[in-house]
Amino acid sequence: MRKTSKRILSIIMVICILTAGMGAFASVQWTHIDALGAGLTIGALGYTTCTATVEISNSTDTGTLYMYLQRYVNGSWTNVTSWSTSGTVDLSLGGHYYVTSGYSYRVHAIAYIFTSGTLVETATQDSNSVYY
Repeated sequence: MRKTSKRILSIIMVICILTAGMGAFASVQWTHIDALGAGLTIGALGYTTCTATVEISNSTDTGTLYMYLQRYVNGSWTNVTSWSTSGTVDLSLGGHYYVTSGYSYRVHAIAYIFTSGTLVETATQDSNSVYY
C-alpha cells in the first residue's frame, strides 16, 4: 500500500510540474532511473513551491534525492536552501521558501542511485527559471 501511495504521489507531482508550465521533466537514457523531474512556482510575496521526483528503475536499488532552490547572481547559480530524502523506487520532495524579489530562481535536483551500497548512477535536472 505504501509503495502505491508513493507512486501515485510521484505521478501527481510530475503532472502538476508539467501542466504548470514552470517545471522540467527528463526521460533520457539512464540505466537505473526511469524519470527525474524538478519544478518551481513562485506566488504572492515570493512564496515558492519547490518539487523534485525520481523514479528508480530497480526496486532493489536505493537512492538519495537532493533538491536545491537556487538564485542567479552575478552570472552563476547559488544555493539558497535545500532538502533531501532517501529510499527505494520513487522518491519525492516538496518544500516552500520565501525569496527576495529582483532575481531569477530555479530548482536543481540531483539523484544518486546505489546498488548494494555502491554508487551506480548520478543524474541532475533543473526546473525552468522563474524571475521574481
